[in-house]
Amino acid sequence: MNTILIQQKMALIRKRLLTFSQVAIRLAIYAEKPAIFFQHVPDDTSEAWTSISQYPRIILSMDMFSNAERNVMGALTIDIICTEEGLPPEEIEPYVRQALEGVFFTPKDDTTFSPKWRNTQIFREASVIDKSYNIGMTLNFDIYEFQILETSDPDPIAAINFYAKDWDKELVVIGRDELPEIFEPKRHSPVAYFRHVNSNIEKQTNMVIWLLGDIAMHLFAPSLQDRMEWLKQFSQSLSLAGEITMLDGSPMFIRNIRGDSRADEVTGQLTISVRYGLLHKPKYAHTLIRASWKG
Repeated sequence: MNTILIQQKMALIRKRLLTFSQVAIRLAIYAEKPAIFFQHVPDDTSEAWTSISQYPRIILSMDMFSNAERNVMGALTIDIICTEEGLPPEEIEPYVRQALEGVFFTPKDDTTFSPKWRNTQIFREASVIDKSYNIGMTLNFDIYEFQILETSDPDPIAAINFYAKDWDKELVVIGRDELPEIFEPKRHSPVAYFRHVNSNIEKQTNMVIWLLGDIAMHLFAPSLQDRMEWLKQFSQSLSLAGEITMLDGSPMFIRNIRGDSRADEVTGQLTISVRYGLLHKPKYAHTLIRASWKG
């Protein structure tokens, strides 16, 4: 991935941590800001350190790649480094997770992404200043990107995006709403993301090719109770409607809705089975505009 794009993503992560008070107040101060750095750490003797101690501090790093099996597009690593005598990393780690997990970041001219915490590891290392030791924790996050998946008509994703937004204006739909740089889902304004899982031809007629498809719905809200409430109401609305009008005016029929209690926001909690038609386009012959003959 382009280094500039990674830096843009990291800048938003750092901005979130700098403005999250429960993290910021627990860190040392460098250049009048909490000590949060991207890979490069200033020298401990720098005059920009204005706090009594240069610890605790946070170091960020990010790698981008593609893992189609897990839909992971990258990994975020956050090191919290403390001294043995000062504030322990255990008092900072929960707030770092709280600041980032479930939050959506949208860099300028780039794809919306969200970190999901994977694990935390403890470490102990020798200090570069004296013979003491630094202690710390490394938080590992997976980075999930939410691509805009709308294509040309008839498009099931575009249709259900419009339906979801019309169903409740407070629902933030990725693909319909323009998200700010940093957005945290709330109870009354959760985030929904729809993804085309698969499709296949059911049958063909002279006029229509009938397609069957599955759409996964991912819903992000602060608590499990909030997510379950929104998912239940949305699935009931779809069941009662029975169909969704696509952008070309044709119907998309709701055949089945399956929920998975073991699934989380990333894997998708609902699978919506649909049936829709693709009209055969008649062959078009260009009319003869002018004819001439030279003898």
